[in-house]
Amino acid sequence: MKQATHAENELGTNVPAKPILPAWIMGGSVSETLETAGFASGSALALLHVVLHDPSINVPCELLRNRLALRAAVHCLKLEGRAQTEADIRDAYLLTAADDAMGPAGDMLALWKAGSAISFRHRQSPETGWRERLRALLPEDMQEHFPNWMEQAEDAPGTPIAKAAALLSNMVQSFPRQEAVALLCADIILARSLGWNAPLPLFGFHLKRDALRAAANGGDILIPGHAAVAHAAQDTVRLAHDLARRAGRLRAIAPKLRSRGSDEAINLFLSEDAVLPSSMLSPTIRGSSTTMTPRSARRFCERLIELGVIRELTGRSSFRLYGVA
Repeated sequence: MKQATHAENELGTNVPAKPILPAWIMGGSVSETLETAGFASGSALALLHVVLHDPSINVPCELLRNRLALRAAVHCLKLEGRAQTEADIRDAYLLTAADDAMGPAGDMLALWKAGSAISFRHRQSPETGWRERLRALLPEDMQEHFPNWMEQAEDAPGTPIAKAAALLSNMVQSFPRQEAVALLCADIILARSLGWNAPLPLFGFHLKRDALRAAANGGDILIPGHAAVAHAAQDTVRLAHDLARRAGRLRAIAPKLRSRGSDEAINLFLSEDAVLPSSMLSPTIRGSSTTMTPRSARRFCERLIELGVIRELTGRSSFRLYGVA
């Protein structure tokens, strides 16, 4: 029997076909050998690269990074034995007063958001600036080892995933409880080796606990590393297409908005996973110098909900958060 293709399954719907890898690449054999694992990860990364750089798809990359940072935070908290949901983590990060501690959940999201925002092609100090920013995210007792770890990883032979896996292994062997930081550094080296402008959390939301324990004990994690990146990259392709569709709807209604600061506010929704109007739209729209009153911010969000392009994320009557619909 002829197996229906993904495009055929989507035929007749209003949702464009999303390219996914066939089962013979992403099936149960992904983790069986280095050859099959490497083929799967290479295929998935190549597909992801095309999606990210195709102007006809127009992926909102900042929004994608922030959504993946939230998923990485959930995964890493689970590795630490914590069971916070995405909603819990958003609240801890966005609703904590400026002078108060965010707690483990908020701190974890802050780590991944800061790491995912590192650019390799910043106008100032392009070759060293990103290293300094990454080093500052590490705990103090890890910072002295950081230059040596990075030098070994960048000079190591092999594929980008091999470099990232080697870095991760070196870090967790010395600091087995700093798994989240090691995963972040692995994703940054992976992106750097692939020639991307900025990292995407891939290791960070898909590498399993067993692989991290094996790495801490000196085991070879190249096969599980390839498998994790293969699955994470394909999941990211699906998410990228979904966010591109949602972002397209949001951009399309922008000309209908006549309120002051609407363009800046739309740009914020296209970059942030969740927007808290009281601090991110008012008194000044984040990332701009445009002011907006609290009342205007509330009415702006209500208008976008009416137009069907954003949604309220919490279900609460107060302390509401909004994101693309």
